[in-house]
Amino acid sequence: MSSVAYSTRRFTFSAAHRYRVEGWTDEQNERAFGRLTVPHGHNYTLDVTIRGALDEQTGMVIDLGELKRVVGETVIDRFDHADLCADPLFANRVATTENIAIVAWELLAPKLGPDRLWRVRVWEDPTLYVEYGGPGR
Repeated sequence: MSSVAYSTRRFTFSAAHRYRVEGWTDEQNERAFGRLTVPHGHNYTLDVTIRGALDEQTGMVIDLGELKRVVGETVIDRFDHADLCADPLFANRVATTENIAIVAWELLAPKLGPDRLWRVRVWEDPTLYVEYGGPGR
């Protein structure tokens, strides 16, 4: 019987965004989002957690170098020093921390496997994070 473990690796990226619903007037956006309608940026932290059986030979859930490569190529390279609102993945959704977590999941699940990818956690700052564990979780 193999043991199941959770392995989390932390990544950082800096990105700009603003809260705005297309189709709303400036006044509606201002009422809903206040100062967040102004373009601004954050130094985000992304925690990616993989769940799985421990490899009997290596004792690891996942090769951490492989995880670093996949997350780097898939999420970090795409979002670091970018305007998230200009990314096609945010064309029909506000670039909130919640939606950033969902988008990170959507990008990573096909690469890492939706059964292995257990959770993504996006920290906007030291006082706010959002966790997402995939559809239906």
